[in-house]
Amino acid sequence: MIFFNPSQLVKLARRSAKCWLASLLLLVFTCNYAIADRKYNILFVASKSSADYVEVLNSVKQQLEVKSPERYEFNTVFISSESNLKADLAAEDFVVTVGTAAADTVFSTRPKAPILSVLITENAFSVLTEKHYGSIEAAFAAQVSSICLDQPVTRSIQLAKLLVSDSSGVGVMLGPASVHRQPELSKYITNSGLQPQFVSISAKDNPIHKIEPVLSRSDVFIPISDSRLINIATAKWILHLSYRHKVPVIAFSKSYLKAGALAAIYSTPADVAQDTAEWLIKFKSEAVGDLHKPAHYSLDFNQSVAANLKIKLETEQFYRDQFNQEVK
Repeated sequence: MIFFNPSQLVKLARRSAKCWLASLLLLVFTCNYAIADRKYNILFVASKSSADYVEVLNSVKQQLEVKSPERYEFNTVFISSESNLKADLAAEDFVVTVGTAAADTVFSTRPKAPILSVLITENAFSVLTEKHYGSIEAAFAAQVSSICLDQPVTRSIQLAKLLVSDSSGVGVMLGPASVHRQPELSKYITNSGLQPQFVSISAKDNPIHKIEPVLSRSDVFIPISDSRLINIATAKWILHLSYRHKVPVIAFSKSYLKAGALAAIYSTPADVAQDTAEWLIKFKSEAVGDLHKPAHYSLDFNQSVAANLKIKLETEQFYRDQFNQEVK
């Protein structure tokens, strides 16, 4: 039998502790290296193969390859093409749906992989999650997320203050999918030192009879994007009344801008792609789903309308800087 004196036992204990710590650090380093070195499979499911969709897909892939070279492998499926989608979904680490139809198709299969839906409105995302998951909360729990196309209305309100310096009355048009936001918007507009005026219309209403009384009393008018309400006829009447009463409109699409709005805040395919790439890079495996507003956006003006309304426009960067200060 071997006997150790106390000092020898202490030395042995210290050596054992050092060996144990070294082994632990090696294990942690090896695991971290393996995680960092692992490749992630991303399946893009797109509604169409038209130019906007392809631009989003290509731009996301390019940004990921630049920021995290060789970390991702990509697979793309267009729902119009022949494909065993369920088999594709089962083999992926992430699924990105591009467009409403793609989201509808993928949600119906309930894949285990986290899903990010882009190029979709907030209302469409809410309707589809309720249809396939029972509620938007259940979809979030299943790691379903979206970066919706809808711009934060606060950006339009901030822009209204900057474009029309003497504005006091802000007219806001709501529809069936957005009317629930009136209390929130009323509080924000009031806190911004402006007077809110709302008009809520449905598909059964005569737009000119409902919109004109509010628009005529406003210094600036903001229609909220509502897929259940906004159509070509409604937009035409808004812009017609805007011209008649010399009230600028701040819209949510480039087509609206070209048709006669003073300004528009909207997401281009490049903006959508940048938001998507940043989300994928920052994603944590344990994260639950969420609904995100676009961080990247385009801001554009109709110079002819500005001249007609005698509104002097600053540079686009000036307005962006003001938005950033407001956020801070």
